Formats: sequence, C-alpha cells, structure tokens
Amino acid sequence: MGAEITDMTELAFEGSSVPLTLTPVVGSPVRDYAPTVVPDEERIGDGEIRVTILGSGDPFTNKAQGSASVLMEVGNPERDFFFFDLGSGAVANFNGLHLPVTATTKVFLTHLHADHVGDMPTLVWSLAKAGRRDPVEVWGPGGEVPELGTRSYAEHLALAHAWDTRSLNGHPGQSGAQMEVTEVPFASTSTVYERNGVRISSFPVIHILNGSVGYRLDYNGLSVVFSGDTRPSHTLVDACDGADLLIHETFPSAGVFAQKAGVPLAFAEQVVNGVHTSPAAAGGVFARARARMSVMWHLAVDHDTVGPVYAEMRTKYDGPVTIAQDLTTFTITKEAVVTRQTIIDPFAWPVVGPTTITGPPMNPPSPPPAWWADALITD
Repeated sequence: MGAEITDMTELAFEGSSVPLTLTPVVGSPVRDYAPTVVPDEERIGDGEIRVTILGSGDPFTNKAQGSASVLMEVGNPERDFFFFDLGSGAVANFNGLHLPVTATTKVFLTHLHADHVGDMPTLVWSLAKAGRRDPVEVWGPGGEVPELGTRSYAEHLALAHAWDTRSLNGHPGQSGAQMEVTEVPFASTSTVYERNGVRISSFPVIHILNGSVGYRLDYNGLSVVFSGDTRPSHTLVDACDGADLLIHETFPSAGVFAQKAGVPLAFAEQVVNGVHTSPAAAGGVFARARARMSVMWHLAVDHDTVGPVYAEMRTKYDGPVTIAQDLTTFTITKEAVVTRQTIIDPFAWPVVGPTTITGPPMNPPSPPPAWWADALITD
C-alpha cells in the first residue's frame, strides 16, 4: 500500500491481497501473523476475536462484493461464531472459510432491508441440507407494529419456503430448516445474548424508520461495534466506549454517488445524508468513538470511490482506518489489531462438525405422486 489510498490503488477483486489501510497493524502483536489469512493454515487463537467481512457492498450486489454481512468469531473453547446481517453473497464467502456448517446457528439482523437479509433462505434451508441439524437462532429488531418486526419476517419467510421445508421430510436436515426468533428493542440499549463468555448488546440507530439497531460484541475484555445502516448517531458513539473495532457504514459523497448511480444530485444528497453516512460524517464519528481501528463498510469499492471517500474521511479523522472489502479480516487481541485479507477456497464443500440436536421424530418422506410411475425414465 502506498502513502495514500487513491484511484490507482489495486483492489481485492483485481487480485490484491493487501487490505485497504495504511495501518495494517495497530499495537504490538505478541506473535507473528502471515501476510494473508488462509483458513486451513490459521485458525483463531485462544482469547482472540476475529472479524471477517463476508459482504462489504451496497444493495447492488456484484461479483466483486457481496451485500451487507460480517462474521465474528471468538476464541472461547466452543469457538463460537456469529453472523451480523446476511446479505446476498455472504454465504458463498463463508463457505470458503471451511468453518463447520453445523455451527451456523446464530444470526443478528440490524434491520430488514433486502441487502441485509438476502442470504437468509440459503442459510436456513440450503445449509440444513449441507449438514446443519440445529435451527437457526435469529435476533433482530421488533417493529412499531408486529408485521414490521423480525418475527413476522421470519414467519413469512418460512411460509414462502413451505415447499422447500416439505421437501425435507425424511431428510436429516429437516430439524435445521427452521428459525427461532428473539426480537430486540429498537428504541433502547439492551443486552440480548450472554453465553460462553460472550455478551452481545443492541442499541438504536437512525435509518429511515424505527426498527434499525446496531450491535456490540464483548469477549475477553475485547469489543467490536457494528453499526448496520445508520446516520451519524450519539447512540452508536455511546456504544463505542472502549471499543477495539468499529465497523461503520459509509456511502460515497453525494456528488460521487449521483454520478455513479445516474441519479439527480438532490436525490443522491437525500440518500447519502438523509439515510446513510457520508465519508466526512463517518470521519466525525470515528473521531468521537476513538476505537483502536475504524472501518468504512457498506461502500461500493471501485477506483472512482476509494480515493475520494478516503480523502473526505481524512478531513475529520487522522486515526487508523480501513476501507472494507469482501474478506477483509481483523484479528483483535489485547496487544494489537491486525488487518489482512483472507484467501478462501472458491470450490469449498461443507465442513460438517459435531452436533447435539435432539427433537421430535423426523417426518416420513412424502409419498411420490402417482403419475411419476409412468413418467420416470428408469433405464
């Protein structure tokens, strides 16, 4: 990486294995880390937190960037990991990490925009076929009325995939193709998860309607704050007290967004400043929060955006910052925050780990329709 991030900086989708940061190491690591993360060669260490960006992009998914999703692993004995949002393309990046599909059971949704939930059907139904036997626990905000909350979303998603669920009669993945929902408050800060030494709290953020939250994960004296989609807000800054890593959404400036998206400048200003967070405003949040590493995330990363975004952020903040790309990875210890890119297996098969599911007896396979007997080719 050069002295600045500009329109000439090589990006991950072009083959670069260097993260978009001028400070890849903050602090003094007590062990050596390889230049890139290769999942089967390096697993999370005891007591660490590892954060991998599964989807760094905006609603317009492309092959370079999946939509909104972050994976957080903790170095407890259980090696728990958690999805925060699950936009389209996230599960494909997850599969390449060779983590056990049997443990894909914990999802925290910040809000219900499609680019933050697009891979939920893949997680619930496809990964049940791939080996997960436990239901997916889903945490997400309630709504001002029940039909706008996460529970209603999950119930309707299950109805939309009723055929898929019925097709699993007699399949061992049947028990995993379901969701168990816990709604979290959207208007107050609350602890929503405490297990195995991990605490996750939610806090309200400002994004279009009531019903958007951010999250903070605490483990072993370390902490990560994830904004989801938000305008700059004091609730988020308050949640960053002592944070090691802050992942904050950042859109291009209105002028760049208008040109790239082909929309009028007035509309772009409403989107960037009235719904999301501009690069300069993100810099202002970083300056207030003072996390050890701050991350600009949910940004369309290309040669037209990264230079202006980085320069505008720098007008408000001079500390360590990374522009997130897919598979940008942060290893967090008490001594350091180390930023790298992960190299995944693009042809990964699911890794099946141990599972302890107990539940009702499996439904028997559905009988074949009578007309199949004459229509089926058997030789």
